[in-house]
Amino acid sequence: MIPCIRPRRPLWPAAVLVVLLLASGPVAARPLRFTTIDTPPWAWIDPANGRATGLFPALVADLGRRLGSPVSITLAPFARVPHDLQQGRADCTILVWNPAWSAFLLRGERVVSHHFGVIARKGVPLRGTGDLRGLRISVLRGLDLGRPLSGDPAIRVRHDTDYRTGLEMMRLGRLDAVAGALPTLRYLARQAGMEALLGETLPLATVPLPLQCAKTSPAIGRMPALNAAIAAMRRDGTIDHLSRDYGYE
Repeated sequence: MIPCIRPRRPLWPAAVLVVLLLASGPVAARPLRFTTIDTPPWAWIDPANGRATGLFPALVADLGRRLGSPVSITLAPFARVPHDLQQGRADCTILVWNPAWSAFLLRGERVVSHHFGVIARKGVPLRGTGDLRGLRISVLRGLDLGRPLSGDPAIRVRHDTDYRTGLEMMRLGRLDAVAGALPTLRYLARQAGMEALLGETLPLATVPLPLQCAKTSPAIGRMPALNAAIAAMRRDGTIDHLSRDYGYE
């Protein structure tokens, strides 16, 4: 099902509220409120029709159908997602896990795994982690990729709100590389006509994206059902099928 939009602020780059009206199953009194990062092909608003699209909305829509529950989605910059969960503005997310969030989030079932790494500007050597030293690298604000990107003063990390900013700074020659989810970075580069800008890639890790729900959320009691639905989606191939549809292999 294609979700419809009810924006509470301008659609870009501010957060967007997406209400998924599910046709089947009993209607719950309160929707499950999901939030995630606003970046394609994971999740974004299609400017042609104002509708949310991407892998995340597709996964959440299927979860809602399986639970017979309406679902709302908020899209936001990466650093804002845990803040909204902690402040009670959302119930759950599917995102890279940060151990620092365990104080207020409960980690659940793994949904997908994404390849993370660094992509350099064409002409910049990037054959090993030693080549990162001295480079100016964009990393999403709030995203902890661990070593070697953190803790080495010789690596000049710039924290940006979104991947597009890092790619644009690289195009302008102000940065040497961008770090993050490799499928997302490549997708955005194609979308912006920057494919020729991309050079060597240094894979760092394959990172799981689990379900995470706020411990103080009124919906925390539904987490076992969500975990069971995610496990069923993996078994029946739904997650693999949707991942391929949106370019995640």
